Amino acid sequence: MERLKSAVPADIRRAVGEGTARDLPSTTSLLLDFFDGVPLFHQVISELTDPELALCRKDKGRAVELKGRGNACFSKREFEQALGFYSQALRYVPISSDGNYEILVPTLYVNRASTMHKLGLLKQCLRDCNRAISVSSNYAKAWYRRGMVNASLKKYSSAIHDLKVALSMEVTSSGKSNIEQELKLILLKHRNVNEVGRSSSDCQDAGLPHTEPHKVVLECASTPNKGRGMMSLNVISPASLIHVEDPLAAIIIKSCRETHCHYCFSEAPADVVFCPLCTIPVYCSKECQEQAVGDISWNQDTSLEFNSHHLVDNAKLGLTSTRCKTSNSKQIAEHMHECGGAHWAAVLPADIVLAGRVMAQYIDKRLLTGKSSAISGPNLDLVHHYDIDSPTSKLESHIYAIVLLLCLQKYYRSDLSWREESLSQLVLLICQIKVNSIAIVHMKSVDGGQELTESKGYSTASDAVMCSVEQIRVAQAIYMSGSLFNHSCRPNVHTYFHSRTLFLRSTEYIESGSPLELSYGPQAGEMDLLERQKSLQENYKFSCRCSSCSELNLSDLVIDSFCCPRSFCLGAVSESTCYRSEENFVHVSLNGSAVCKLSLPDVSKVDEDMEKVGKLFFRNDDADLKIDPGYCMSCRSQLDLSSVVATLDRAASKINSY
Repeated sequence: MERLKSAVPADIRRAVGEGTARDLPSTTSLLLDFFDGVPLFHQVISELTDPELALCRKDKGRAVELKGRGNACFSKREFEQALGFYSQALRYVPISSDGNYEILVPTLYVNRASTMHKLGLLKQCLRDCNRAISVSSNYAKAWYRRGMVNASLKKYSSAIHDLKVALSMEVTSSGKSNIEQELKLILLKHRNVNEVGRSSSDCQDAGLPHTEPHKVVLECASTPNKGRGMMSLNVISPASLIHVEDPLAAIIIKSCRETHCHYCFSEAPADVVFCPLCTIPVYCSKECQEQAVGDISWNQDTSLEFNSHHLVDNAKLGLTSTRCKTSNSKQIAEHMHECGGAHWAAVLPADIVLAGRVMAQYIDKRLLTGKSSAISGPNLDLVHHYDIDSPTSKLESHIYAIVLLLCLQKYYRSDLSWREESLSQLVLLICQIKVNSIAIVHMKSVDGGQELTESKGYSTASDAVMCSVEQIRVAQAIYMSGSLFNHSCRPNVHTYFHSRTLFLRSTEYIESGSPLELSYGPQAGEMDLLERQKSLQENYKFSCRCSSCSELNLSDLVIDSFCCPRSFCLGAVSESTCYRSEENFVHVSLNGSAVCKLSLPDVSKVDEDMEKVGKLFFRNDDADLKIDPGYCMSCRSQLDLSSVVATLDRAASKINSY
C-alpha cells in the first residue's frame, strides 16, 4: 500500500488529513476519482483479486509433488517431516469431480494417518481414517488403517469390524493375507483383554463447563471523565460470572495462522483440516471448517469467476454472489467471501480483513432477508475517533476502504448496489475496529502439553507431569457489549476466552452503581505511568483517568529501577527525583519533565511486622523519604548511574543485534 500512498497528490493528502467525519463523502469520492485514472491502482487491485495471479489457489500438481516428498520421508522413517508434507498436500488438493481427486484425497488422509500412527497420535490418526472413509467408503486401506488404530486404542470390537470390512474390499491376495493375519491377532487379544470405553474427552470440540452467569443487572451509563461505560445495578461478589458474549466478527492474527485454528483459535492439532476453496486457513476439525466456510459438497462446482473491469462511480458499484450458510441457519459463513484463490485476505492487515467480515455479514443478512436495495454499510454504535486521528492514519483508512470495497465487489454478483456514502461508512468502520477490537488471548503450553503427555504414555494425574503455560494473543474480535466496558489500570473485571466466546468475571467485591472496568492491556505494576498513558493514547485515543493514573504508584517508581548495590539490601535505586515531601505524599519528577504525586502508606494502621517493613522502606530514622537519582530509597547507598546505564545500553545493543 506504500506505493498507493506515495502516488496521492499533496492537495488530496491535505484535504483528507484536515477533514473530519462530516467531510468523508467528499474526501472519499475525491480519492476514488483520482485512483480511477491511475494504472498502478488497477494493477494492485488485480494482483489482490485475480485468481490467475493468486498465491492461495488450489494446485493439484503441487499436491501430488508434496505427496511424493511425504512418501520419501516415510520410507526413510522421517515421520515428522512426512506428516508435514502430507498435510501441505491436503492443503493444495482442489475440489474436483474427476477420478484422480477421488483417489488422491483418501490416499493422503490414509498416508497421514499411518504417519500419525507411527508417532503415537492415535486419536488424530482415527479422525483422518474417518475422513478418508467419508470421501471414499470403498477404500480398503482406510478401513484397514482404522482397524489397526482401533486395536492400538484397545477398541477391539471396532477393530475387528473395520478389518472385516477391509478384507471384503481388498482385491489383492497379498493384501488379503496381511489383513487375515492381523485379524487373527486382534481376535486373540479380544478374548483376553477387556474393552476400553470411549472417553468423554475424545471429542475434539468438547466444550468446557462454565458456571451460569451471576444474576447481574448491567446498565450502560455515561460519566464526565470516561463517557459511556458499564455499571452494575446490584452488588457483585468476587469471581462472579457477569457477562458472556460471542463476537460480531473475529479474525486470527498473522503470527498464528499456521499454528492455530482459524475459527475457534485453539492450537491446531496434527490432523489439521483446510479450507476446500483456498489455501489460507487451517481448522482443528470439520465442525470449525463448516462454521467458517459453510457446508460445501465434494462434487460441487465451486469455481469462482472474476471479471476484471474498471472503476465506476461509487454510487453504482455492484456486488453479487451466492452465499453459503453454515449448518446453523443463524450463522453466516465468515470466510466464504475471502475464498476462490484470491489472496487479498492474506495480504491486507488483520483489522482491515475484520472490517471486511463485518461488512460481508451485513450484506449477507440483507440478502437472506430479501433486501436488495442499495446499502451504505453497517452502522455500529461504537466510537471511532476519526476526527482526532493523524493525517497519515486518515489517508491509510481511505485507501484501505477503497481497496476493501473493490475486493468485496469481486466476490458479490447480484443487483445489490452501494449508496454514495458506502465508502464513508467503511472508513468509519475501519476506525471503529481499530479502537474497539478486543484481543483474544489463549493459554499455550510451552513444553508440549496434553498431546505430548498422552503420546509419551503418561497419566497427568498419576505421573504428575509438569507443564508450563503462557498467555498468547491469537486473534482480535468485535464484541458489541464487551466494547462498552471501560478501561482501568487496576480493573475489577477479568476477561478470558473459551474458543471465540468472551467471559467476564469480577475480581473483587463491587458495590451497586460502581463502574465495571477491565484492562485494555496496560496495568499498574506491568508498565509505569507514562508508558501506560502513551500506549492507551496511541491505541485507543484517550488519556486514562482511572484511580491508578490519577497519581503515581510505588510500582511506577521502582518498575524500571536498579537494585541496591549492597547485597543484603532489598531497596531500589531510581533515576527519578523527589523534590518535595509532605505528610502523606511526595512529588516525583519523572524523566526530568513530568511531575507526579506519590501517596505514602499510613504504616500506623498495619500490624507491627508490616510497620517495621514499611518504615525500613519508606523512612529513615531522622529524615523524610528522599528519592534522589542514584541513591537507594531504603539504605541510601549510592550507585554510579552513568556507569550502570552505559552497561545496560551495551547489553541491550548486543541483544538487539542477534
